Amino acid sequence: MVKLLLSRGANINAFDKKDRRAIHWAAYMGHIEVVKLLVSHGAEVTCKDKKSYTPLHAAASSGMISVVKYLLDLGVDMNEPNAYGNTPLHVACYNGQDVVVNELIDCGAIVNQKNEKGFTPLHFAAASTHGALCLELLVGNGADVNMKSKDGKTPLHMTALHGRFSRSQTIIQSGAVIDCEDKNGNTPLHIAARYGHELLINTLITSGADTAKRGIHGMFPLHLAALSGFSDCCRKLLSSGFDIDTPDDFGRTCLHAAAAGGNLECLNLLLNTGADFNKKDKFGRSPLHYAAANCNYQCLFALVGSGASVNDLDERGCTPLHYAATSDTDGKCLEYLLRNDANPGIRDKQGYNAVHYSAAYGHRLCLQLAVTGHEECVDALLQHGAKCLLRDSRGRTTPLHAAAFTDHVECLQLLLSHNAQVNSVDSTGKTPLMMAAENGQTNTVEMLVSSASAELTLQDNSKNTALHLACSKGHETSALLILEKITDRNLINATNAALQT
Repeated sequence: MVKLLLSRGANINAFDKKDRRAIHWAAYMGHIEVVKLLVSHGAEVTCKDKKSYTPLHAAASSGMISVVKYLLDLGVDMNEPNAYGNTPLHVACYNGQDVVVNELIDCGAIVNQKNEKGFTPLHFAAASTHGALCLELLVGNGADVNMKSKDGKTPLHMTALHGRFSRSQTIIQSGAVIDCEDKNGNTPLHIAARYGHELLINTLITSGADTAKRGIHGMFPLHLAALSGFSDCCRKLLSSGFDIDTPDDFGRTCLHAAAAGGNLECLNLLLNTGADFNKKDKFGRSPLHYAAANCNYQCLFALVGSGASVNDLDERGCTPLHYAATSDTDGKCLEYLLRNDANPGIRDKQGYNAVHYSAAYGHRLCLQLAVTGHEECVDALLQHGAKCLLRDSRGRTTPLHAAAFTDHVECLQLLLSHNAQVNSVDSTGKTPLMMAAENGQTNTVEMLVSSASAELTLQDNSKNTALHLACSKGHETSALLILEKITDRNLINATNAALQT
């Protein structure tokens, strides 16, 4: 068929959408006679597709040894990189084509050539699914087992990342540095712990890996195993005698990591080994703070059951209850803390208590008030004696204002049912209705002017009514809802401090 097409004038250098020519496809599929025919009719053996793959790259990737040998006999450059800097040897190693790797090496391919990211063929052989024989061939032919990529990873890091147990042994026996660090300071042991490769951890420790070496953010391998939930890896690391209460750069212990990751088995293992459950990090947060912030009920349950203090304050003055109130959508963690003597009246340094946090969502780490509405949490807090009339430390926002600002009608209704004052004002003189009107929160405006009978004539410190604020911000629907309830027509023409109606 190819002969027929060529005899009819087919363009031998025609290419597809990826700029691949017929010779690319013939090489990839291993059709050696077609490749020879195309070459005899003038096909370019050095042509490249859009990613700069040559026919030799194509044949090497699919293991077509006869095509590889033929192209090498024609004198093509065996070290030609593609757009990613990968040579045919890189591609063959990545795909586990050991026969091709052997041929390329025998013909003089550069075994330590780096690609654009600094990876050598050995890095690829260490990582790939079927690269074991490729790795042995490379190591046996002078490949540098300690060469680092641009991000500082050696081939041993790659075996740790992908769990290539036997290959890690080969590399270690060939002189690999056990505790080599990548650009984040992580050793292969850190990587193996992070990805849960227990056999690799055992090999590395047996070969002398330092279990107390710090990696990214000063974390130890045990931190990473606990954070990622690999309890078997934690056991292996603990058996080496590591001090479990040694903190990272932020003062967080391995128990903090397990609590933050919600990994109960790791957490229980650490508790049973004697981890300090009340130890605080540099931000004043205990493991219980992290369990509450991440809604990890089982970890929270275990920590409280072990005696963790439920009312400890972090440097912002927040208790675990504050964190639970911001993130616990079903109220389970919050309920459990309250049943175990958590104090809902404790205020943080800004004056906010847990009710404020339930009415307006706080970011779990920065605690900056934003949007949510957990009426279940608010209900639980109020039933345990929290006051819904409290303002912050500067006399500003009440929980009712927070709920109005974020348009959470259920929270508003709940707060009002517990005697929150619908017309309470903040430090600027704004009522919850004014706050909702100014921000176009139509659901809240409708509820406040209808069922809650909020006062429409009140003015803030700038003499603005709720109608002023809705109109000034262009919130037409909110303005119409207020207008429908106005009985005194003079209110429509009332002026503020700037004499604006």
